[in-house]
This record gives sequence, C-alpha cells and structure tokens, in this order.
Amino acid sequence: MNEILASTLPIFLISLLGNLIKRRWLKSDEFWRGIEKLSYFFLFPIMLFSYISVADLSASSMIKLVLALIISTCIIAVGLICYQTKKNSDNIQFTSTFQGVIRYNTYIFFGVSGPLLGSEGLAMVSIISSYMIIFTNVITVMVFAYYIPNSSVAKSYKASFILMLKLIFRNPLIIASIIGFIFNYANLELHLGVKKTLSILADSALSIGLLNVGAGLKFAMHATLLRNVLLTSCVKLIIFPIVTVIVLSLMSITGTAKSIGIVYSCLPCASTAYVLSRQLGGDPDSMASIITFTTIFSIVSLSILMYLWG
Repeated sequence: MNEILASTLPIFLISLLGNLIKRRWLKSDEFWRGIEKLSYFFLFPIMLFSYISVADLSASSMIKLVLALIISTCIIAVGLICYQTKKNSDNIQFTSTFQGVIRYNTYIFFGVSGPLLGSEGLAMVSIISSYMIIFTNVITVMVFAYYIPNSSVAKSYKASFILMLKLIFRNPLIIASIIGFIFNYANLELHLGVKKTLSILADSALSIGLLNVGAGLKFAMHATLLRNVLLTSCVKLIIFPIVTVIVLSLMSITGTAKSIGIVYSCLPCASTAYVLSRQLGGDPDSMASIITFTTIFSIVSLSILMYLWG
C-alpha cells in the first residue's frame, strides 16, 4: 500500500503545487492558457508519438484490454442514460455528469502508470489512450447532441457528424498517435539526434501538464452543484472501477494489462471537459467543480483499488 501511495501521491502534489503557484505567484490566466497550449498541442503529442512508434503493437492482451475498457464504458454510459431517463433531471447538468464519468485525465493516466508499471506499462498506456480518446470524444459529443437540442452540435445530423469528425481529427493527441502507428508499422526510424531531442521534450510533458492540471482546479463550489458533484464522483471513482474489474475478470485479463485497466477506471475527469462544455452549451461551472473534486478524491480511490485489485 505504501508503494502504491508513494507512486500516486507525487502526481497530486505536483498538481497542488500548480494550484499554489497560480494563486500565489503566476496569477495570469493568459500565462496558464499558454502553458496549456504548449502541453496539449506540442509536448504531450511528442510523448505519445515517442512511445507508440516503438511499442509492441502485436500483443493480443492490448486488444483485449481496449475492448474491455470500451465495454465497461458502455455499461456505465447506458446506466447513466437510464438513470437520467428515470429521474428526468436537468439535461444540461446531465451532460456535465456524463463527461465527468466517461472522460479521463490523460496526464494523470501517464503520471501514475510510469512509477507503477514502468516503460512497458507506459507503452501500453500510449496505445490504449489513442483508442479511448477517440471513443470517449465521440460518445460525449453524441450526448450533447441529444440532450441539448439547441446546442451548436445538434443543429442537424450532418452538422453533428461533421463536428465529431473535426473534434477527432483536429485532436493533437490523436494525430500524434496516428503518426506513431505509421512509424511503428512501417518500421521507420528517426535520426538518433532527433530521437534524443524528442525524448527530452517528452520527459517534460508530464510535469508541465500536471502543473497545469493543478492550476485549473477551482475549490469554490456553489451549494446547488453539490449533489451533482457527489453523484458524479461516486459513479466515476467507485462504480466505474468495480464494473471494470468485473469485466477484466470475465475476460481473463491479468498482469500489467489488468493493472492498467484498473488505473484507467479510477482516473479523474479530463480538464479539457470544461472547454467542451463551454463550446457545446453545457454548464462550465458544474464541469469545473466535477473536475476539481474527482481529481482530489481520485488519490484515495486509486491507492485503495490498486492495492485491492492491482
């Protein structure tokens, strides 16, 4: 348990440091937006490319794991939709809940997997992320289109489809993953000097990304959002991991692949969910609170569940 906590705690301490730096020193929102762009559009794609381009893509355990995570996500998504149908609560709030449960923080995924699982785990995480980023983006946009009919994404089926394609193919993480796959399958290699340059840049991606995650945390929350935040946190950090463990067991997934699946299921919501909520007519304030508190609570769920099932 101490080893797991020692591997996960630094991730959250770095995030907390980012929040402290923003509140006490570098207070400019423009500065942090620049850091976010640097990390999201440049450093993190480089890291994804570096791992995917040299990973072993023939491992059948990886294919099974991706399928297991998609199945688990679909089970949770259907459960959320059934709950919304029965309760008939505010649709805009539901889009925040759905994003909060379904989408995951890629920075923390890599940050936790590195110390826990080593280079083999990071290579697998890179490949899994490339598939799950596409899948979670597509179903999230579909939910916005259905539950917020007046949003820009739902003006027509054609517009909705075009927007989904744009969200997918403009995503720098997806682009980097595709290029990495091409290099891997074609057995292409970069010049050693270029490879080392990319390696140095990739090493900085996680620390800068985690600082930026912390800078985006907002601890103040309106009382009316409390119920929605607690519901989302419960489903995201307790029910989702339990469902995932059951699916992994039924599919006989063990070893490193199982540990990666459990880590994935325990991750907090992606910070980019706030941006998508703002763009597609959701509730950004609710989304910001969900991102903050799932991030805080996930340190406990990650440590406990990895200890029990990892």
